Amino acid sequence: MFFLKRTYRLKEFLHDAFNLISSSLNLVRHTQRRRVEPAFREKIMLAVSSVLNCRFCSWLHTELILKEGVEKTEIKRLLEGKFEDLPEQETLAIAFAIHYAETHGRPKREMLTRFFDYYGVQAESILIYIKAIYWGNLTGNTVEAFLDRLRGKPVKESRFLDELAIFSLTAPYFLIILPFIGHIVKITRKRLGLQE
Repeated sequence: MFFLKRTYRLKEFLHDAFNLISSSLNLVRHTQRRRVEPAFREKIMLAVSSVLNCRFCSWLHTELILKEGVEKTEIKRLLEGKFEDLPEQETLAIAFAIHYAETHGRPKREMLTRFFDYYGVQAESILIYIKAIYWGNLTGNTVEAFLDRLRGKPVKESRFLDELAIFSLTAPYFLIILPFIGHIVKITRKRLGLQE
């Protein structure tokens, strides 16, 4: 099986990490104000994860969206990248989230303008969530590439020093969360009715 996931270069990782750190106070504030409903936020997270294919993020946010009461069929469609049946007020945000992920975090100016014009004050909150999940997905993919390299299966498009540096910087986080990922995967697969 080929590793078909995008990974970070260290320079991009650090740039996006500092960008997120500088936005973290806003992220907390937006979360507390609930400008974006939790189910909508999780749909955005799954949309980006469907593009970047981070298994850690996909399973975690699938579990979170299930807790928000989103139907299993809608979740499956989101994970498969099928977004045609979304409510109108969510469609542009999901399309923009996908565009953001597909353009390596560099959306076209006209898409960004249209996005901000449509969502107004809510746009900043949505964009912070998109940036956070984008960073999380690429970080997870890079950590996974590093673990694959340790298993003797280096990823062709990924570089060892980038993987090692990013793994080292995020190891405390992943050492805390990885034990729970297996448990989350089991619960989520069961809740979605997927085979073990």
